[in-house]
Amino acid sequence: MKNVHNESFMIRSLKASVSPSGICRYGKTFSWLQLSFLFMFLTSCLMAPFTMSFLKMDRFSLKLVMPAALSAVNDRFAEQLNGIQIRNGKLTGGQRFDQIEEGNHLLAVDMEHEWKPNGENGRLRVKGYDNAVIFQPDRLIITDQNGMGFSVRYGKADARLTDPGVYETEAVIGQLWLAQYKPMIMMLGCAVIFLIQLFFTAVLAGGIWMAKLSKMIDIASCKEAASAAICASALPAFAAAAIGLIRFDLITVLMVHTCGVTLMIAFLFRYMAKTRRHNENVHSGGRHDKSAVV
Repeated sequence: MKNVHNESFMIRSLKASVSPSGICRYGKTFSWLQLSFLFMFLTSCLMAPFTMSFLKMDRFSLKLVMPAALSAVNDRFAEQLNGIQIRNGKLTGGQRFDQIEEGNHLLAVDMEHEWKPNGENGRLRVKGYDNAVIFQPDRLIITDQNGMGFSVRYGKADARLTDPGVYETEAVIGQLWLAQYKPMIMMLGCAVIFLIQLFFTAVLAGGIWMAKLSKMIDIASCKEAASAAICASALPAFAAAAIGLIRFDLITVLMVHTCGVTLMIAFLFRYMAKTRRHNENVHSGGRHDKSAVV
C-alpha cells in the first residue's frame, strides 16, 4: 500500500475511476479534501454541456416561465408595435401612448411612463392587472398571474419590428428577457445540477455503507464508502459530458450519468463480493491445512 500512496493524486484518480478493482485499491488513499475536489471536478464536467449550450442560446420561449402573460399577446397589440425599433438601449417609433385592456390583461406601448409597477424585480405587479406587457422607452415590463414580474432593460439589443405577428412579438420579448437574465438562468441551472449530484452521491455512499453493515461487502469507513461512490461516477460523468457537448439535452445527460453510475456500482458490488468469498475460502483452507498437520 505504501507504493500506492506514493503515486501522484492524478494517477490514483485515473486508476480509481476505470475499474472496480481500481476503486477498491486506490479509493482508500484519498483524503476528504481530495474527495471534495474530485466531486467538484466531476460535477463541473456535468455542468459544462449546460453552460456551453446556454452561452450559444440567443432565443428563449418565455411562455415556459410566464405562460399567461405571453398568451395575452394578440394581433392587435402586434400591429401597435409596427415600426418600433430598439437601438442603443432606447425604444423609438410607434405611438406615444396606446394600450389594450382585456379583462385582467394589459398590453401597452407607454412612452410617457404612465404605468409604474410595484414590488421588487422578479415579483413585480401592475396594479389592477394580473398579466401585463408594457413597452416603455428604456425597458420592458412583463408580469404574470403566477406571481412573476420582471423589468427588462433593452441594454445593447438592436431590434426593429416591421409588420410583426404574434410569434415575432413573443420572440422579441423572449430575446430581450434572455439577454438580461441569462446569467441568472445559468446559475440556477448549475445549482440544480450540483444539488442533484450531491444528493445522488450521498445516497450511493449511504447505500454502500449500509451494505457494509449487512456484511455484504468489506468497507472499512464512511470515507471509503464516499470514495467508492465518487470514483464510480467518474466514467459515467465523462461519458455524459461528451454526449452533452455533442447535442445537449439535460434529461439525456442525467440519464446517461445515472445509468452509468448504477452499472459501475453493480460491477463494484460484484467484484467486492467475489473478493470477499475468495478471501474467506483462503482463510478457511488455511485452517483446514493446519488441522491436518496437527
